[in-house]
Amino acid sequence: MENNFNIEVDKSSKKTIIIFIVFFGCILLSTIIYLIVTSNSSIKKQLLSIERYTRVIEIYNNKEEHNFPYVKYSNGTQKILEFPYQVGDSVSKKKGDSIEYIFRKDSIIENNFFEESRKNGYLK
Repeated sequence: MENNFNIEVDKSSKKTIIIFIVFFGCILLSTIIYLIVTSNSSIKKQLLSIERYTRVIEIYNNKEEHNFPYVKYSNGTQKILEFPYQVGDSVSKKKGDSIEYIFRKDSIIENNFFEESRKNGYLK
């Protein structure tokens, strides 16, 4: 029992298939190039659009999200713990500024979002 999968394609169908593959490849390649070029600027826009004036009231492991550490703010928002906050920290970040200020007891800690993103490999 031999299974031969020799598919014969006439010349006009072969040409149509090749044109389709080239067209699909061009679309795929242009999409990848577009994403590479615009990813850096879109990440910067997202980081600059954050505005936060709140206080940390709780840090906990979220069991619904694979026990990732989460932070709960006094304004009711809950996010993944991206910076080592402590309970009682006041967090302040203006829209359009890349630096977040953390007020902890008698000290002010500056958290530069661009620097952290570069360190983590999100920005170039």
